[in-house]
Amino acid sequence: MIKKVFFLVFVVFNTSLHSQQELRTNFGDVYYEPDRYKTQYDAPDSTPYLNVEFTPAKINDINETKMVRFNAFDESVEVMVNAKKVVILQDSQPYIIRLLDGSKKVYETKKYGDEEGTVKTSFFELIARKTKYALFVKEKKKYVKAKKAQGYEASKPAMFKKRKDTYYITDFKERSELVIKIPSKVKTFLSFFPSHAKQVKMFIKKYKLKIDEGEDLIKIFDFYFDSI
Repeated sequence: MIKKVFFLVFVVFNTSLHSQQELRTNFGDVYYEPDRYKTQYDAPDSTPYLNVEFTPAKINDINETKMVRFNAFDESVEVMVNAKKVVILQDSQPYIIRLLDGSKKVYETKKYGDEEGTVKTSFFELIARKTKYALFVKEKKKYVKAKKAQGYEASKPAMFKKRKDTYYITDFKERSELVIKIPSKVKTFLSFFPSHAKQVKMFIKKYKLKIDEGEDLIKIFDFYFDSI
């Protein structure tokens, strides 16, 4: 009986140790508590996450299902180690994260250039993967500092606010590893197609398409790649 109990304890311990070693090997060594954001940002009525609860997911070719969540403020993906520990996915390799919550959402980590031209790595939701391009949407949050009461204005606590979604496409021109931000203005957007801007513009106008909606962007790029 004692040997059986000892064996079970050994198996559980060894499994836990292997799981944590796998996390360190694949994801990194920096651990912290899941609730750290509450004291780090002091925004009690909001969070930096797309969803504060962890979601089951498959990461790359790792067999074990992991629990993940996405920090839309600092652009990181957290993986739960246990109830008191999470680890951040590192930038050392790309990741494909398939959610298992019934949403069928797929996220990928990609490199992109920010407004200052600095190359960064972030997570993007895959909207469409076609033969000649892949389209992604980037969800982001901003941190708004607390405001003290002034005159007739009441004080406001610090909080996270959702930014407008932005769309990115694989670099089909330079063939670099970066994804390219899709402009929000039609005139700038048409510069993507210097030799066919007129045809693309007519197509957008004919079908009343919007360049800030995923389904419409798919129609536009399908038209460009397949019909021109």
